[in-house]
Amino acid sequence: MDFTAWAISLMEFLGGPGMALVIAAEALFPPIPGEILLPFAGVSAAANGQHVLVPLLWTTLGSVLGGLGVYAVGRALGLRRTRAVVRRLPLLEERDVDTAMRFFERWGFPAVVLARFVPMVRTFISIPAGIERMPVGLFALATAVGSGIWNAVFVVAGYAFGQAGGEVLEGFVRIYSTIVAGIGVLAVIGLVIQRLRARRRARDSARDEADDPATPPTLEG
Repeated sequence: MDFTAWAISLMEFLGGPGMALVIAAEALFPPIPGEILLPFAGVSAAANGQHVLVPLLWTTLGSVLGGLGVYAVGRALGLRRTRAVVRRLPLLEERDVDTAMRFFERWGFPAVVLARFVPMVRTFISIPAGIERMPVGLFALATAVGSGIWNAVFVVAGYAFGQAGGEVLEGFVRIYSTIVAGIGVLAVIGLVIQRLRARRRARDSARDEADDPATPPTLEG
């Protein structure tokens, strides 16, 4: 069973809490494709005869809980130790943390709201919010606003197809899963290539500096 099927089964088995758990996991583990899972939360709710607000509230709660988890990590570690941890993680670099810090320092509350619309970035923005000790209530509010808007787009779409049912729903599930999974694979491959090239350039630059002898001082007579 692939991850998408497992997540759908969990949402169907646990209902709303399952939706929150799956979406919270996406915030804590960015490679998990939330954009795949959100429509199926709407599909599941429609199949169970629930109002569309039910999956929307549960998925938004999951986004807030996941964001708070990452926020807590940033707050506990601080900037120096966060950089040290990132240096040891594959495919991540210190400049990712620095970029998120600058974005947050410049925009604050709107940065957290807007970051919820961008995969990966929505996870990273929680780190500087924690490092800078943004008030927890304010951070939760910003995350809820951004995530609520973002989640609604996918949840409502899934809910509409879930109500249609039959071949329409089957076609939606099949095509949507294939397209988004393909995009996810391409995004990961692109990120890996980008990181490997950046690290190779950094090694080459360091080697060139080590091989380049210091320019001897000139004697003026």
